[in-house]
Amino acid sequence: MEKTTITILCENRALGTKGIIGEHGFSALVEKGSQSILMDTGQGLGLTTNAKTLDINLSRIRKIALSHGHFDHTGGLEAFAGQKGELDIYAHPHVFSAKFSSGKEGEKERFIGLNHSPESLENHLHAKVHLLKEFTEISPGIYFSGEIPRITDFEQADKRLLLKTETGFIPDPFTDDAALLIETLSGPVILSGCAHSGIVNILHHFSKKTGHNAFHAVIGGTHLGFLNSDDQLEKTMDAFDQYRLNLIAVSHCTGNEAAAACYNRFKKRFAFANAGWRIQL
Repeated sequence: MEKTTITILCENRALGTKGIIGEHGFSALVEKGSQSILMDTGQGLGLTTNAKTLDINLSRIRKIALSHGHFDHTGGLEAFAGQKGELDIYAHPHVFSAKFSSGKEGEKERFIGLNHSPESLENHLHAKVHLLKEFTEISPGIYFSGEIPRITDFEQADKRLLLKTETGFIPDPFTDDAALLIETLSGPVILSGCAHSGIVNILHHFSKKTGHNAFHAVIGGTHLGFLNSDDQLEKTMDAFDQYRLNLIAVSHCTGNEAAAACYNRFKKRFAFANAGWRIQL
């Protein structure tokens, strides 16, 4: 098995490295041997700047996996317009659904979705779009989750986030929420964009699909900044121990309170996966 490097390119906070900027969003580059896969692209403000600062050539990236269809994970796709060579994009079919957020009282709902159709991605980015509902190996040792079953009773949908249908707005069920599993020399690693389906549901899903009952790390967004029950955070941290995580490296939608709780519980097993953060496995 070859060495794996994961670099956070876009995240709400930036490391104290000159030239790295933060933005509300997420993007991470997975380099495994000769393969490079970008998971999410941020909202388009920091991707090219941070890649240049980190000496990463975006034109060499030929595969992109999208965790879900929100603008802060897909807006940076424009950075790949006009590049030579075909681009493979992996996502759930519902990544193109009409996603909105509820406004404050008296305000209209706001569109927060992906500004592309499969056809426009194919024409605009010269991309081949792979719409996947099932657990799929998209590169040697790198797996796209497909649709993630909701099993836990404490991880509920964020009611602020909506889906526009022919009959009006409904809570977004996030059937498009996806994550990556990466087999590394250190052990299996889960890379999550936002974990709208629940980070524990994601752990359960990958365990069922692979037979792993332990994972080396969870890296990325956990959506613990938007807790739906009083015991969700505690049960989530219990699951991190249940799956014997050596590293909990949080990003984006984890929130200050949940991040502080994870740090206090896991100490040296905890890290902030901010823009510019890099790990070799």
